[in-house]
Amino acid sequence: MRKLTVFLFLLGSLTVFSSCSLLSLTKGLDEMMALEVGEISLSAVENGSYRGSFTFERWSNMLEVTVQGHAITAISIIKDVRFAKAEVSNAIFKKVLDQQSLEVDAVSGSTVTSKAYLKSIELALQP
Repeated sequence: MRKLTVFLFLLGSLTVFSSCSLLSLTKGLDEMMALEVGEISLSAVENGSYRGSFTFERWSNMLEVTVQGHAITAISIIKDVRFAKAEVSNAIFKKVLDQQSLEVDAVSGSTVTSKAYLKSIELALQP
């Protein structure tokens, strides 16, 4: 009887923990999917480094964007999203640098994180 009680207690604890973890991971997902990222006019941006941050749930981040000759030349992370993956940030930053635009496709499987990075870039370069 005691083993059954311990087993049921552990099973219940695991269920509660799993439910809380899942809720934490999906909180704000709908709002992030609907997030609009605007375009930037690089012709209006002077040479320099600009910081932009986006704050929302686990996708909060801060980036530094360097502009030279009206072109984005570098993007670096000051504060990363909670569950960061270098391959995601590297891929989205490469797309922005290659296309000199925020109108790029999100990284497959990381749409929301891609949007969070793009929003920080937009906010950094707004006049």
